[in-house]
Amino acid sequence: MKAASQLAPSPIRLPQELKDWLKHRAIDNRRSFNSEVLARLEQSRRVEEQGEKEEA
Repeated sequence: MKAASQLAPSPIRLPQELKDWLKHRAIDNRRSFNSEVLARLEQSRRVEEQGEKEEA
């Protein structure tokens, strides 16, 4: 992963219910909110890319 200084800020708006859920998952996983969001996006990307490989 890139250093924080190399990452472009990407503010997004989340429904409060989703934000609260992510905050709790971050606590459960002992990660920051940002790290939790990144981990979940990376996991989703891997799953999607794997699906594309299986279809080819």
